[in-house]
Amino acid sequence: MITIKNNMFHLATENTSYIFYINESGIAEHLYYGKRLKNPEYDIDALREKRLTPRVNETSLSPTDTTLQLNNLMSEFSTEDKGDYRTPSIAISYGKKKLRTLDLRFKSFSQFQGIERMKSPLFQAIGIDQKSYGISLEFVDSVAGVKALFYYTLFDDSDVIARRTVIENIGSETLILRSIYSLQLDLPEHNYDLITLNGAQLRERHPISRPLEQGIIINETRKGASSSESNPAIFLKHRGNDECYMTNLIYSGSHREVAEVNQFGKTHILTGINDSTFEAELEPASAFESPEAIMLYSQFGLNDLKNKMHYFVREHIQRGVWKNRLRPVSFNTWEALHFNFDEHGIIKQIKEAAELGFELFVLDDGWFSVRNDGTTSLGDWTVNTLKIPSGISQISKECHRRGMLFGLWFEPEMVSLDTKILKAHPDWLLGDPARKTHAVQRNQYFLDITREDVQDYLLNTIKLLIQNGSIDHIKWDMNRHLSDIFSVNPEIRNMGEYQHRYILALNRMQRILTSAFPNLSIENCASGGARFDLGMLTTGTTIWTSDSTDGVERLKIMEGTTMAYPLSVCGTCVSPSPNYATFRAIDLETRFDVAFFGVLSYSLDLVKLSKAEKEAIKKQIEFYKQYRQVVQFGIFSCEEKNGITYFTAASPDRTTILVLYMQTLLTSNCFDDILRVPLASENYVYRVTRRDDNAPIWDIGGDVRGYKKEEEAYEVSGDTLKWAGIKLSTRYSGSGYQTGMRVMPDFSSRLYIIKKL
Repeated sequence: MITIKNNMFHLATENTSYIFYINESGIAEHLYYGKRLKNPEYDIDALREKRLTPRVNETSLSPTDTTLQLNNLMSEFSTEDKGDYRTPSIAISYGKKKLRTLDLRFKSFSQFQGIERMKSPLFQAIGIDQKSYGISLEFVDSVAGVKALFYYTLFDDSDVIARRTVIENIGSETLILRSIYSLQLDLPEHNYDLITLNGAQLRERHPISRPLEQGIIINETRKGASSSESNPAIFLKHRGNDECYMTNLIYSGSHREVAEVNQFGKTHILTGINDSTFEAELEPASAFESPEAIMLYSQFGLNDLKNKMHYFVREHIQRGVWKNRLRPVSFNTWEALHFNFDEHGIIKQIKEAAELGFELFVLDDGWFSVRNDGTTSLGDWTVNTLKIPSGISQISKECHRRGMLFGLWFEPEMVSLDTKILKAHPDWLLGDPARKTHAVQRNQYFLDITREDVQDYLLNTIKLLIQNGSIDHIKWDMNRHLSDIFSVNPEIRNMGEYQHRYILALNRMQRILTSAFPNLSIENCASGGARFDLGMLTTGTTIWTSDSTDGVERLKIMEGTTMAYPLSVCGTCVSPSPNYATFRAIDLETRFDVAFFGVLSYSLDLVKLSKAEKEAIKKQIEFYKQYRQVVQFGIFSCEEKNGITYFTAASPDRTTILVLYMQTLLTSNCFDDILRVPLASENYVYRVTRRDDNAPIWDIGGDVRGYKKEEEAYEVSGDTLKWAGIKLSTRYSGSGYQTGMRVMPDFSSRLYIIKKL
């Protein structure tokens, strides 16, 4: 509901209120964002700041109102050169002297039902009239020749507000747009911890918390992708209660988030395109549209916040036939075989996969041109007939004949130097031809996909393979960062636009593919999780969470990832042990228990597995299929305490709950464990059992020389399970072994099944 009265705008979702006021000078003052207020339009005097005298040593907007000082005003946007010295949300240059003064004043507003479609090729959140509606505000600076439109779209069912900014040149000369953030959120205090999702390849999206204090914290990437180092999702957690906020960006390119506290203790949040890699020229009558950003508030803590966001991603970001469809259990050849396969070997893997219960078989890197290692052939997307003489269609037929879908790996944005396509089109290589060498990563370079002829080549090639090969699924990979930006594309006059145009081209290609093949599922990947963002989820069914498939490393990765993204989009994997990246050996059952929480895949040489391993995997897959509705589309929480990580997935009605208990390092003479389940319903009685697995029989020596795994089962009321918890059987830690004790060496787990009686 949107209420407008006496220049106050009250944007109310089901549980939140976002309020601003157009003051006497035409400036949009931000008043409040938080728990829904009943009738705030009667409380304007209470909500507005009292400015009785100018702040000492602060700049006033005008001599007629010296108390209006933008540097200390909570506002809906910020500009340069009018006394606001915080990071601006909009920055321009215009005229021969490249003036930077921008003084935008309110002109009008317009309401809309549903969503207001973006004019650019960028993706945005989707909605229907009954669940979404919004408002746009128009501000103008006639001297600079600038019109700014600020869009707010409300999604009642998830309490999300989506925002974006449009800058239009209404003057007679070209202007330079230097910054355009999608969202500004000003808050009256700074008693928050800022949580960002940071890391690197193989350890993406670890949650990092730091207190807000006077100064600036920047969360950014300049690499041309949302990156492994700094995800665009950020969170504010109040230090005195459970109130929290989050923002995120529907964008896959370089981004920047600013968390700034001024000298008066006010918080200033920005998110949008990274302005250090961006500059756009706007001709008269032209406009630039920012990506859409989203914001969300909860008074009930981070778990409530993230589950609302999970719902929003599933309902308003993802689209197409796979939106609400259960994700298949897949087998991927990469960690199983790498480049070392031929048609005969692949057919043997397909046979084994079908017998074990897999539903999707993905042939990864190495199937095309002369690609037998990572140094060659990218861009020449023709089948390697020496490896696969019968062609991709025969592999696909074999999968379909055995009841599995078939998927194929591509890295469309990349090219190797020694390829036929680059010899035929040397100008398709991204980079300045005047330079003898370009920066290289993984022996590969970028195709200039901003050119439509390059896009057309890639799309036609992939379409032909999909059609002729009856391909159901593609894994779209991208394994390096942008560099050497130089394009002969005549539409790009300023290379400051290139990174953004690159993302527009990427969006266009995936949109065309999913439109041409509505049943196609896309698994996005970028050196693992370097492009794990809302933009890629508008076309992708899932995203490969990380190239780290180690069961311990994945704990922190999944903790951070699920703060912003649901399990239904997180690709997980049971891979060989010891792990290639950590050399850590973890038993098969524990690897499964961790990978269970996500979209399950395996990458093991199925032909070489023992009979016992095959039986275990078949049993694991059956178990996952039984409960994947809960995992993929339920409610999720995670926590770590006393060296134990708990993942909990619950059905929305709380009748079925799955809990991972994962121990990393065993502590001698360790603490007793209490299994509390906050997602349990107080109104139910539950039966709690442990997953029946094929975990190894440990022969540790001393007291423990082979043992029967504990059989814990309980019937317990929901309120006891939620608040008091179950005191679990004692963990063995050195002496006095008794039957029924939990023997748990390093890197071991339990998966508890909790069902309503």
